[in-house]
Amino acid sequence: MNNYKRINNLAGFTLFGIATLVYWLTMEPTASFWDCGEFISASDKLQVGHQPGAPLFLMIGKMFSLLAMGNTAKIAYWVNFSSVLASGATIMFLYWTITALASKLYPREKSIIQIMSIVAAGAIGALAYTFSDTFWFSAVESEVYALSTLFTAIVFWAILKWEENMDNRWLVLIAFLVGLSIGVHLLSLLAIPAVVLVYYFKKTSRPDFTGTLKAFAIGCLLVGIVQFGLVQYLVLFAAKSDLFFVNTLGFGFGSGAMAFIIALAIGLSAAIYYSVKHQKHRLNLGLLCLTFLLFGFSSYFMIVIRANAKPNINLSNPDNPYSLYGYLGRTNYGDTPLLYGKTFDAQQTEITETGTDYRKGKERYEVSGKDYKVAYDKNLFFPRTYSNKPNHPEFYKSWMGLAENETPGFLQTLSFFSSYQVGFMYWRYFMWNFSGRQSDIQGQGNLTQGNWITGVKPLDAIRLGNQSKLPPSISANEGHNAFYGLPLLLGVAGLIFLYRKNKQVTLVIATLFFFTGLAIILYLNQDPLQVRERDYAYVGSFYAFAIFIGFGMLAVKDLLSRYASARLSLIAASLICLLTVPVLMGSQGWDDHNRSDKYTALDWASNYLNSCAPNAILFTNADNDTYPLWYAQEVEGIRTDVRVVSLQFLGDGDYINQMKKQANLSAPLPISMTPDKYQKGVRDYLPYIDYGFKDSVELKDLLSVLTSDNKEDRVEMQGGSFENFLPTKNFKLSIDADQLVKTHTIDAKDQDKVVPQMEWNFNKNFASKSDLALFDILVNNKWERPIYFGSSLSEDTYIGLSKYLYLEGYAYRLLPFKKAENDKRDKSQVTNSEVMYSNTLHKLNFKGFNKAKYLDPESRRIAQDTWTFQNTLASNLIQEGKTEKAAQIMTKAVKELPMKLYTIQDTLNRLETIQNLYSLNDTNQANLLAKNTVSFLDQELNYIATLPQHQQRAALHEIQVGMYVLNGLNELTAKGGNLKLNEEIKQKYKQLENTFVGSLG
Repeated sequence: MNNYKRINNLAGFTLFGIATLVYWLTMEPTASFWDCGEFISASDKLQVGHQPGAPLFLMIGKMFSLLAMGNTAKIAYWVNFSSVLASGATIMFLYWTITALASKLYPREKSIIQIMSIVAAGAIGALAYTFSDTFWFSAVESEVYALSTLFTAIVFWAILKWEENMDNRWLVLIAFLVGLSIGVHLLSLLAIPAVVLVYYFKKTSRPDFTGTLKAFAIGCLLVGIVQFGLVQYLVLFAAKSDLFFVNTLGFGFGSGAMAFIIALAIGLSAAIYYSVKHQKHRLNLGLLCLTFLLFGFSSYFMIVIRANAKPNINLSNPDNPYSLYGYLGRTNYGDTPLLYGKTFDAQQTEITETGTDYRKGKERYEVSGKDYKVAYDKNLFFPRTYSNKPNHPEFYKSWMGLAENETPGFLQTLSFFSSYQVGFMYWRYFMWNFSGRQSDIQGQGNLTQGNWITGVKPLDAIRLGNQSKLPPSISANEGHNAFYGLPLLLGVAGLIFLYRKNKQVTLVIATLFFFTGLAIILYLNQDPLQVRERDYAYVGSFYAFAIFIGFGMLAVKDLLSRYASARLSLIAASLICLLTVPVLMGSQGWDDHNRSDKYTALDWASNYLNSCAPNAILFTNADNDTYPLWYAQEVEGIRTDVRVVSLQFLGDGDYINQMKKQANLSAPLPISMTPDKYQKGVRDYLPYIDYGFKDSVELKDLLSVLTSDNKEDRVEMQGGSFENFLPTKNFKLSIDADQLVKTHTIDAKDQDKVVPQMEWNFNKNFASKSDLALFDILVNNKWERPIYFGSSLSEDTYIGLSKYLYLEGYAYRLLPFKKAENDKRDKSQVTNSEVMYSNTLHKLNFKGFNKAKYLDPESRRIAQDTWTFQNTLASNLIQEGKTEKAAQIMTKAVKELPMKLYTIQDTLNRLETIQNLYSLNDTNQANLLAKNTVSFLDQELNYIATLPQHQQRAALHEIQVGMYVLNGLNELTAKGGNLKLNEEIKQKYKQLENTFVGSLG
């Protein structure tokens, strides 16, 4: 037995080393896209990130950031490395979990063959998970999912240790780990039902179906108690206590919450004392588990403490119990119906008041508004088609084949749940990890992007059409990973093998699999058209399946042992499983997981900030439009004079307060409103009510009306309250040209280009608090600070100012210039050419795109945006007669930007590039790019032509774009004088035109 333990421990540590090395070699050395920039920034300075927070993750990240030894460029490296270590440790605990379960199949005194069989099973399962697509992705960046999975792994391993020796200290440790895990991510709670089943099977001499069902129900109940009773309602009780102490007794803020915590501590202490004195062992164990769970959860004190310190990043400002309750409850994300709710085409019928919201005032809590429940005319059980966000109703109709005015019924909703939410948004991800992945391009249901594959072409052709000549958008995509379904088959074999050997263990693992996968689908009830793939949310279920893969190796060994000796069958099974699963997965996945030289997020953030003039105000979106910028500024100190204003957060009064304070080198924003004008519950929504103004209204005067507390400036709402409203959509802002020169907004020579007043039409039917703050800045800035808008905002976010926006790099600058009446160009086609030319050559660095071994989809999107900006600038310079400068721009673009085409959509940019190169007489480069583009389109369109007609119709947009580009290349090469290439393009165009006309009509 001791020999087994030594070997088992040594193998576990070895696998930890292997996994850590793999992840370290492929780790991104700086910030990644999505939430990583925010997490690193918040870790470095212990700031407050988005709801519901991750305080333990941030504190661990802070500890690792200290290893940078003051080198700010290395902080992200070391915070990323914390994910590497957590992921390596997860693999180690997965191995020990598999071996602990596998050892149940053998006697206590094991032979060397049996020991090595257990070790091999654990290694195969652990290594399969090491190279699984989703876990590998999270292992090399600063995201919570690596650490969250580690907590899941340790909790599940710990219950097996308890099962081994029945020492209840393991249960107390599990409770503490669960409490700690809340400070990372709530996903770890989903291991609780599996833990309860292990406890039940160990404590019950003769487990039966009814008992198992009860244990399962208790596990579900415990998850609910922890998630809602502890995480939310415990904080709510503290908030109610604080409300009483502050508003009724006159004590200071926090006194009631502290009194509640002290009372809770005294109550728990007294209860524990009682349980010891009266030898209530089960009560004592339960109370100790609750106490240690609360100890773990106490990491959230960090959020409250740091929120009160008012750091630069302080989202939702959870500085008191009430705001912390909203923070933990993710109130910013809205409610999702679960058991009963509306359909996407439902109309409101009734609004009922359900409660009161409070905000922190100067000396007491103040009512900030009411909670309401909205009733609808169309409801059903198990609502899965509830969203009426833009494009969602059309998606539902298309997916379910609904008629124009048809409302989905219960059976149709079930069909959507099974085919989209379960099939497309879970099983597709599962198959990515264990069967194969078509490409890394996000899929929304089409045949050529983001699907799962096997790599066995006849099988894939059944679902995805002809696979004989895959186009480069699939075959040359780094994310095209074919596992031939071998990990899946091995896992299924392991499931069957284990079920025959030990049904209880199988049920425990299946429970973990269900709760960390399909149960999340049930609970989240995701709406369609997500902004990114969501496979990371289900990484726990992939962990559970990797356990079955480990047992799959034992199944193969068991099969081979019928034909060979035990020793030979062990060696053969180990080698077969090692080569066909972990080695295959690692070799296929290395290229699209190797981020070792990728700096694209940091480079993009730096370029974005460097596109702005000194002391600029930059309005952005959240997520990828903000978080990398926060990292660049807060961690590496890049362009901290620029104030980044996330418009999604600007609707929060606390965020507006932040904007009115100095941040690094950025002066406070020129917001004149006092906090009482925009605090929580005040001016959240300003409806448009047409008052018949024919002329434009000065924005300054309009702002006065919008912020007025006079009853005559308000309108009575349906509930009887009086609220401010928007009386017109026609705005104007008077311009002082001398002030523009004085503030260096323009040169004196450009004064004649300035309009006397900017006039525009506000393009929404209501003004939000975010819009109100934006109006205030426009009025009171007086052109003293340059104002920029991000280039990827939605059109309504520009509040109608598009005709006054000029591209200067990655952002649009607000400039009051005249435009010719016949100038119908969209803002994306208008540049402040001289400034953008200077920025591009001297401030913007694109070299990181070509240095990276792998460009993820977000990096490629930004690369394509960069091509668009460079093509637009070069084209405008050519039209302005500045061909030499245009040539410099195109030379830089061709040299530093990626040239690979990933989709047919990319060829639109390529067409503009070729057009510019021909215009600049760079015929050789233009011909080369034209030839490559034609070859790419030829393969793509010919592949589509091999598909059945209904699948071709689904790809109609790609066909139209491809044919448009081919036609454009035909015209350009004819003008460029390359007759041979032109003739080739003509022939391909005609051939494809005949093909698609014949099949699509």
